Amino acid sequence: MATPDTSTLTSSAQVFGAHTLPQIRAIHKSLHVQIDEKAARLRTQVGNSYRELLGTADTIVRMRADMLAAQDILSDMGAMCGRTVVGAKVAGLAKFRGRDDVETSMSRVARVKLLSACGLAVARLLKGGSGGRGERLVLAAKVLVLKRLLVSSFGAVDGLDEDVRASVEAARKTLNSLRRRLLRAVEKVLEKIGDGVDRGDILKALTAYSLASSSGARDVLRHFLSVRAEAMTYEFDPEEHENERDTENVLKGLDLYTRTLLDVQALVPTKLSDALFRLKKQHLLADESLQALEGLRLDIYEKWCGDEIQYFTPFIRHDDLDGRQAREMLTNWATKGGEILLQGLRRTLEHVSEFKTIVDLRTSVLHHWIKDGGKARGFDPSIMLNGLREAIDDRLLYILETKVAKLKLVGSEVTATLEAWQPGTTDQHRSLWDEEMLDMDVSGDANQVTHEVISRLYGRNDAVARVVTRYESWHHLIDSVGDLIDQLKRQRWDDDVEEIEDEDVIAARQKLLSKDDPELLQKKLDETTSEAFKELNEHLATAWKSKVDSVDNGPISMYLLRILRDIRGRLPKLESIKSFGLENVPSLHEKLASHVSISPLEEFASTALTRRRVAGRALWEGEPALPAQPSPGTFKLLRNLIMSMGDAGLDLWTPVAVSVLKRTFGRQLVEVWRKELTSKAADDQETDEASEEKPSPQEESGSTESGDSSTKSEKAPEEKTEKNKDIYIQWLYDIHLLQQCLGAEVSSEESFKAFVDEVFKKTGLESDAKDRLAKASQEYWKRTSLLFGLLA
Repeated sequence: MATPDTSTLTSSAQVFGAHTLPQIRAIHKSLHVQIDEKAARLRTQVGNSYRELLGTADTIVRMRADMLAAQDILSDMGAMCGRTVVGAKVAGLAKFRGRDDVETSMSRVARVKLLSACGLAVARLLKGGSGGRGERLVLAAKVLVLKRLLVSSFGAVDGLDEDVRASVEAARKTLNSLRRRLLRAVEKVLEKIGDGVDRGDILKALTAYSLASSSGARDVLRHFLSVRAEAMTYEFDPEEHENERDTENVLKGLDLYTRTLLDVQALVPTKLSDALFRLKKQHLLADESLQALEGLRLDIYEKWCGDEIQYFTPFIRHDDLDGRQAREMLTNWATKGGEILLQGLRRTLEHVSEFKTIVDLRTSVLHHWIKDGGKARGFDPSIMLNGLREAIDDRLLYILETKVAKLKLVGSEVTATLEAWQPGTTDQHRSLWDEEMLDMDVSGDANQVTHEVISRLYGRNDAVARVVTRYESWHHLIDSVGDLIDQLKRQRWDDDVEEIEDEDVIAARQKLLSKDDPELLQKKLDETTSEAFKELNEHLATAWKSKVDSVDNGPISMYLLRILRDIRGRLPKLESIKSFGLENVPSLHEKLASHVSISPLEEFASTALTRRRVAGRALWEGEPALPAQPSPGTFKLLRNLIMSMGDAGLDLWTPVAVSVLKRTFGRQLVEVWRKELTSKAADDQETDEASEEKPSPQEESGSTESGDSSTKSEKAPEEKTEKNKDIYIQWLYDIHLLQQCLGAEVSSEESFKAFVDEVFKKTGLESDAKDRLAKASQEYWKRTSLLFGLLA
């Protein structure tokens, strides 16, 4: 039920006439509530008015008391300004001025003595003494400020006595010198880092700088950052460290960078501002450390210093640097300091050419940065880490490329040897059994004997040894680089002793430093090595082509084959260089085979093939009679070939080289033998024609002498024909024996088959006899093949 609105009611009749009993009760209750509220507001209003009235009355009373006090003061002042009183004061002032001149003179003497004591005290404090270095610097700065005040207290020295003026002038000159010494001592403390350096000393050194230079907190921080930047620049200055610049300088520069970040964040702005504020809390001469300094004797001289000195308080802006400004200054310095550090690192690396030295430097620098670089708040350590990586990786890649490029020295050595080639000297082959080797003292160094035996066995004369030595030096260099890259892959970079880094950060850093960087170096090593071997291969091919048609192409081919063999024996394990030098080997083998074959074939053609009778004809066996052993000329041919191969060097005769030799020797043998066969056939034909054209005896003469002459002329051609057939048969046997020696590949060539058929036709034998010859030659080769070991 809603309560009626009482504001519309004007009389009691409206209440009782138009509303029910419950409504009337509600109206009654509402009226009582309104009456209570209005009574409370009225009481409050009356109380406020009463309090204002009381306050006004108090003000009137206080004004009256102030007026009475002012009247009393004016009355006293009027009494003090009387004629008698003023006259008495003038007389007293005249007496006081007389005494003041004496006190002024004494004050000058005292201040001069204190000036001298201040200079000695500052010098003594800068040299050393008891207490910490930071405390001594602060005390020296306070003494220096006192000396500056004393010098200033004299003002112009023109009106002073001679002695006083000389002392003041000397003190003024030494003031700047002492100030410079103090600032240099402060810089030394600020530059010094290490485990033994207390951060409190740095704070006190900054306080001393502030006192000496009247600098505020902002200027002090700027000076500190400037000193640390100069110290970093000094560590990488080539003029200062030309002969001794090494890893220590880089690590010290990195320490300066990291410690500066940590020191500034620890000292600025709170501790530095508090330290500067403490300098202003008391008068300078009230400082206990100054009072305790015996050399100053402030207990005596203090009262003669004057109010300007006694009550002097250093005015230093301690509140002109807040946290935001300090962060901005530190951030800007960190950017410039990082550039100085990276530039200095690059300049240092330019003077280092050893791959291992740079790898060790990389390990030290990165471990150092990982240990301390992440402690500075608000700075991402990965930025500097990547900068250090890039600087070191760039230098490593350059050195790696430079070292791999030294392979071209091998080609240069080969070219120089070929240009200065002297037959009989450059290609001189030392035998394993010559007198020099046999006379060697084998009881001495076993390594020397082993080296000498291997060198002679593998044909490493001086020319070959120079190239091989260069290549082995290069290969050892590249192997060491590869080992160092493997070492980088095995390195661990989880030096988070304090466990403040996330596992993901450590894993990413491990992948970056122990996987990505080594893979980059390995890829560069493989690429440059492949390119270097490609250039060397082209260089050797060009050198061979320039000498392939020369008179000494045979010894040169031996020289190049030995070089290729030794290089290929120690090739890096790269797929792209497995075929190094192989395209030149067939040509080299052909020239080698031609050089080895030419002398035995010439002797064979000039001695054995020109024979017109068969040696050992009486030893033929069977029906028809066939030879059972080769002719002496053929045997000597094989022996001469083996000797020629041995003279060239046993190390050259690989299965491929022997195969090429057999093919080349077979072709040249067929050419020489066919030429002789054609020449012999022509001679036989001329002999037959001459026999037919010879005039027969006269038919008229039937004498016995004519009949005998005719019989002899008929038998001579028959005997000669038989001898020619014997030669052809012996040739056929020799050819079958050479077929066994040269192998099926050579004997199956068309030119060789045609030559065999041609000789067979000249023999006039049956096929069975030919088979007997082939079988006999085969049996003979089985018995004697070991005599010709290189060809067997």
